[in-house]
Amino acid sequence: MPDKPLNPDVMERVLASNQASIERIVSETEAFLEERVRDEDLAYRIVLLTVEAVTNAIEHGNRFDSTKQVRFRMEAVGRRIEVAVEDEGEGFNPTTSADPLACENLLQEGGRGLLFMQSMADEVLFENDGRKVRLIFHAG
Repeated sequence: MPDKPLNPDVMERVLASNQASIERIVSETEAFLEERVRDEDLAYRIVLLTVEAVTNAIEHGNRFDSTKQVRFRMEAVGRRIEVAVEDEGEGFNPTTSADPLACENLLQEGGRGLLFMQSMADEVLFENDGRKVRLIFHAG
């Protein structure tokens, strides 16, 4: 019989820097939220931004380097859900990122992830020189 997690309201994973990890985190996040979040819109936003954060960590942070990992943690405390994603890359300064709404950036393929995070999460915190992002959501 498998061991029960120490805290059933916490999900922690160490992810490889590959596409399979992104697919894995989608299904595991959906399963984790299923019992904890009744608001479908909120659950959708959490899954969407979790995928964005993990994808950024794998693609931009670790640059798909198979020797680097992504640390993922999701915690449900009362009516609050917190997602933390940390990569092993060089980090970045979110205040110097190009404005995706500027005319010269409107047709660019990327660059909207930070905007999505800031508009869909209740709080977005960057730590460890930009290698770690914490997304905080309040239900209700």
